[in-house]
Parts: sequence; structure tokens; C-alpha cells
Amino acid sequence: MSKYKCIVAYDGYDYYGYQNQSHESKTIQNEIESILSTICKEKITIFASGRTDRKVHALGQVFHFETSLSIKNDALLKAMNSLLSSSIRILKVTRANKDFHARYSVKKKQYLYQIKNSSDLLPMEARYYALVKEKIDMDLLNEASKLFIGEHDFRNFTLNKEDEVHSFNKTIYQIKISKKKDKIFILFEGSGFLRAMIRMMVGAMIAVATKKKDLSYIENLLNLKSKDKCGYKAKPEGLYLKKVIY
Repeated sequence: MSKYKCIVAYDGYDYYGYQNQSHESKTIQNEIESILSTICKEKITIFASGRTDRKVHALGQVFHFETSLSIKNDALLKAMNSLLSSSIRILKVTRANKDFHARYSVKKKQYLYQIKNSSDLLPMEARYYALVKEKIDMDLLNEASKLFIGEHDFRNFTLNKEDEVHSFNKTIYQIKISKKKDKIFILFEGSGFLRAMIRMMVGAMIAVATKKKDLSYIENLLNLKSKDKCGYKAKPEGLYLKKVIY
């Protein structure tokens, strides 16, 4: 068997998330598996670094698969891109070691969140930015971000239930915030991320930065002083899986 590692970018706006679902066929995974099964002339199952939700994008998602065929990397890349829809593009194909696993071999992940702090979005921005109409205080946004750095129990910042995860503890290594005119970019790097975790972190940060909440709101959620989950969740359109580090 030959094992391949692929890096893929996709516009997730028109899809019902990355992962296959019993009630919905329009997923990223389903489209890739379908064209790979056509190319390899056998049923192919792909394994990704993790799932992304509906309308969430990827700049560098990683998946692997195995096939009984031996195909040159460049030929496989070209074949896949010739059959995939324009919203999905394979960026790189390499042979993987037999012990490599796209999910279990991950050391770090980077996510990017894009905000437009304005009164409205242009038509070409609606799929790729989250609109925040209230003025964002950048100093407060930065202060809020610092609270997440380090290892924390993120049970109040996820939609995952107790029986769905091994642990709610995750480590955030860095959060970098930059601004260009009315656009704000937030880069997260962490050991891993739970379901909706980044969107809830961003939601809480925006709540503080727009003065709906103060910093203690995040502190209480992280320290588990609050029994309630974060009540804010940023929109999916602004979220991108940027890079997976092995």
C-alpha cells in the first residue's frame, strides 16, 4: 500500500463542513474521497488533521490516504485538481511514512480569524470576513487575547460534550493580532482546538473589545468560576485553518 500526505485549501462557504455526514453529501471530505476513488479505481477514505465546521475555510488543511496504486506525486496532484470543483485545491502531495497520521501526528495548529470592523461588507467580502459593526477597542482586544495564552481547561469555550473528548485541556502558544485599515486579523497557534473553540474565544474577545463585557468575564470562564459556557460565538465565515505543524 502507498500512503500519501496532501495539503489542501478550500472555500468552505458552500459546504456543510469538512466531515462526512449521513444527512448531507456536500462536504469537503465527500468530494475529495469521491474523486480519489475515481482516480485510484478503488474506495478511498481520507483522514484529516481535524474537522472544520460549515462555512469555515482552510488555507492548509492536511489529510492522508492509502491506496494499492503507486502514483507519482505531481501526477496525482494534477489529476485531483482537474476533477475537484474550483472551491477545493490540492496544494501539495508527498509520500508519507507508514507511521504518519494526519490527525494523531499533529504537534501544533494555526488558525486565522478575519474581521471587518465597519458598517457593512462588500459583496466579495461576505464569504470571507466576519462583520463587527460596533467599534473595536484594539487595546482591549489585545488584553483579552493575553488571557488565553498558556494551558487552560477550555470546557466553557467549546460545543464538545464530556464524552466526546479525551480532555478539555489545550495549550495556546501565541495569539497575534494585526490591523490594516478596517480589517483585523487574529492568528492563533495552539496544541489543538476543540469544536467551536476559536469562534467562542473570538466572540468573547469581541464582547470585551466592544465593551459589552469586561476582562473578568473571560477570566471566570477560564477559571471555571462560571458554570455557564461562553455566550458569544463569532461567525464561521471569518475562520481559516491556516497551517498544520508536524
